[in-house]
Amino acid sequence: MKSPKLMSCAVACAVMFGCAPQSTKPPTAGDTPAIEAQEALAGVGKEGQLLRDHSDTQKIISGPLSAYLHVKQVAALEIQIPQALNLFQATNGRLPKSHEEFMKEIVEFNQIKLPELPAGAVYRFNTQEGKLWVYPEDEVPQ
Repeated sequence: MKSPKLMSCAVACAVMFGCAPQSTKPPTAGDTPAIEAQEALAGVGKEGQLLRDHSDTQKIISGPLSAYLHVKQVAALEIQIPQALNLFQATNGRLPKSHEEFMKEIVEFNQIKLPELPAGAVYRFNTQEGKLWVYPEDEVPQ
């Protein structure tokens, strides 16, 4: 017979490593977060969303990975893109005139890997503000 202390340790490890029984309830439409139009900053990407929802105990393990994924998004969206836009503007005397020009001259030319977005969201360059935004795909401005 296993000791109660050993059993409680096994249960604690199972919870911490995500091996505890999960809900078998199928996801519903209300389970997916609503996508709102927002500036494309770190945190909009799909990577790491599941890690952010971990319990405090699970975050002991997933915390470093979550921090790494956040830094990756900061690098692309808050460092590389603004720097590439500044260089484009200095060279051409203007910002990109369209989303297509932004994607070709900023993202592709500088080989910037944009974070993957959750389903139903798309990137769109805002030519008036000179910033990249994330929109629900059915609300993208023209």
